[in-house]
Amino acid sequence: MRSTTKRFPESLGSVLVFAGALLLGSGRTSGAQLEQPSPPGHAVDKIRIEGTWRVTVTQKLCETGTPIGLPFQSLVTFARGGTLSGTTANAAFQPGQRSGDFGVWTHTGGNNYSAVDEAFILFSAGAFTQGRQTIKHSISLTREGFTDVASVQLYDLNGLPLLKTPGCAAAVGQRVQ
Repeated sequence: MRSTTKRFPESLGSVLVFAGALLLGSGRTSGAQLEQPSPPGHAVDKIRIEGTWRVTVTQKLCETGTPIGLPFQSLVTFARGGTLSGTTANAAFQPGQRSGDFGVWTHTGGNNYSAVDEAFILFSAGAFTQGRQTIKHSISLTREGFTDVASVQLYDLNGLPLLKTPGCAAAVGQRVQ
């Protein structure tokens, strides 16, 4: 099977990287899950990331933060122990073109987390070349939900980046209850 690698024009690449699929977003109003209540006299209950989140992703121009295109929805599940999985409803992909997301997350201190997830681009179509997509997240959790600042990179079948610089996106998440 022969693979083809097409390079995105820089402006199109920036726009489409986000169309790729970030996981994070809004949904209905609900609070972040609390760990077990603290004994009297101890610090405020800690919120945690484990669980399933409805996410609204907004692609942005990295240089200016200007939104690109329409926001899209994703679902992501953060499992105890540091793994994650998810899916996206990003209309920039053809039906069946992108696999689900799988990755890892870690607590970085306070209510902050980092995560990395990957998805396969199963076939070349539209603006996307067969290969994979990697998304790196910086997540801040609150009692109301979370915010995420993410970078997105696309790779061809040989593991070569398709964008000179990763794309940017922002997302907000609400816990599914």
